[in-house]
Amino acid sequence: MIKTIVFYDGSCSMCIGVTGWLSRIDHKKQFRLEPYQNSELISQYPQINPEDCRNELHIISESGEILKGADAILEIWNKAEHWSSFMAFIFRLRPFIWIARPLYRLVARNRRWIYN
Repeated sequence: MIKTIVFYDGSCSMCIGVTGWLSRIDHKKQFRLEPYQNSELISQYPQINPEDCRNELHIISESGEILKGADAILEIWNKAEHWSSFMAFIFRLRPFIWIARPLYRLVARNRRWIYN
């Protein structure tokens, strides 16, 4: 089974918390969670700059599509099949996606202050 690869910031408490939650609800084992700092796997994807992973989450879907930021979170949320996953569909629609992307960037930029 090909898994969705999730590159996250392994030095971020919020990111570690979110990926911990994801690993607990991932009953189908469809995600491979990789802190970008410790991953040799990321070198197989030259189109991803590891420094960009410090600023926002990146995923590589089973089909090879690279998503980042809010789009990556919404894809994970949708695939996780959590009871709240229907919200991912809603947040992908206009005008909600226009809100989700800047909101993600705001939280990502301030995550160390918010979560610590």
